This record gives sequence, structure tokens and C-alpha cells, in this order.
Amino acid sequence: MLNPLTFSTLACPEWPAATVVERAAAFGYAGLEWRGGSEGHVPLGMSVADCRALRRHVAQAGLFSLAVTAYTAFTAPDAAEREANVVNARRTVDLAADLGARYVRVFLGELPPGRSVADAQTGILESLHAAAEYAAAQDVILAVEPHDDFVRSETVAPILAALPHPAVRVIWDVGNAYSAGELPAETWPRLGPRLAYVQLKDGIGQGETWRLTPLGEGQVPLAAAMALLRGGPQPFTGALSLEWERAWHPHLDPAERALPAARPVLERLRAQPASGSAT
Repeated sequence: MLNPLTFSTLACPEWPAATVVERAAAFGYAGLEWRGGSEGHVPLGMSVADCRALRRHVAQAGLFSLAVTAYTAFTAPDAAEREANVVNARRTVDLAADLGARYVRVFLGELPPGRSVADAQTGILESLHAAAEYAAAQDVILAVEPHDDFVRSETVAPILAALPHPAVRVIWDVGNAYSAGELPAETWPRLGPRLAYVQLKDGIGQGETWRLTPLGEGQVPLAAAMALLRGGPQPFTGALSLEWERAWHPHLDPAERALPAARPVLERLRAQPASGSAT
């Protein structure tokens, strides 16, 4: 399927996993980006039997599991702390494999005070490589999320270039990039060749003034991003994942309203033709 439409379960922290599956199918989505961690729908303590039961439920509903989020950080100067995060990533890989998810979403982390990207890079690369070797053996791919001190593609791209591992790819969160002052024409050349999937959100303002809005009602150049994804000899065919961050922002509309409202907007974006110049 060309650009299957999915959503992150950040949208619906109140729903049990079974309800997530049933409503995703009812709302016309194709797949799910599962929130992991201690507060997610698929926590690390989830049993293999429960994982496989959820996998069957997802498949019976005609859906697929896109990814599981691992809340990792590889920036610490302490090797033992980084190794603990590698273990977290490996455990999430096992969870993703049991769920049948293709990706584990990982974060590089925030830089400790006084520590630069250059200081942290060796530890990041060693950690990612160790986690990627394990992931590859499970037929799972790590998808790096540009976030925190690594939200801009110019910061993430050198790390990807230094680790050309087949089990390491990257997510393009178009809204996060825009909130950091980066336009699609800057992001696409840097991340496009290693892209796993695309997260979509909308909002107004940048930096300190950034505020989320319903999809299609903000300033994020979503159509420009889709034009770039569509362009070139090999258009991007991976998933588009709506990230409605109700788990972090409980004032947002509940998922039973937000998810159906976003789907026709996603459909229009998916139909966006390639164009010449996109900004």
C-alpha cells in the first residue's frame, strides 16, 4: 500500500489496547505506532503471550503494527548509563518482534550540561551500533527520532552518515522540524535517503511560541513535505503516522474526535502530487 495511514497511541492514553485496535479499524486507519515505556500501551513488562494475543487482534482487524517507542538516551558520558539504554532498546526490539512491528523508535537524548554533540557522538554511535546489531538479528529496524538536542536534521544527519547500518533509519517529524525553524526543503535532502516513516502533526509558531493545532489548521508546510516525498524517480512509499500528542497535552481534543477528523486531511495529503519547488 502506498503511504499507509497510521497514528501514534499518544493520541489515546485513556483507551485500552483492544479499544485502540477496534477504533483504528473503525476510523479507517491501516496501522498503529505503539507507545512503549512504563506508561504506554505496550510496556516492557508485557508478557509474550499478551504480545502475541495483541498481534492476532491487530491482524484480525486488518491492521498492522508500525513501530514501538523506546524511551532511550545515548548522550551520557557514563558508559554504564548508555549501556542501560542499549538494554532498553534491545528489550523493546524483542517486544516489537513479538508484536510484528517493523520499527523501534529510539531517541538519542538530551545533552548533559557542558556536553556537546561532538563530545557525545562516539558514545551515541557505539550505542546505536550495539542496538542495531541486535535489532537486525530480530528483523527489526531502529528508527531514530530527531528530538531534544537533535531535532534539526543537520545534527542527526552526520550521525546517520557515520553509521550506515541497514538496521538504522530515521523518522521525519515534519511538525517538530518546523517548530525548530526547519523547512521541508532543508530536511528532505538530509534524511530522505534513510527515511523509515513520516510523522505528521500541525501547529502555529516556532520555538517558544509553538502550539499544536488540529491537522490542516496550522502553519506546518505539510503539503510541501508531501510534494518532496512524492518527487524524484523513487517516491517514498512508507507510512504516514499522525502524532496527536494528547498524552502530553491533555487539553487537546480526545482521540474519538481528533482521529476521525484528521483522516480526510491525511487522505488529501497522501494524494498530494509531486511539484517542483517546495519550501
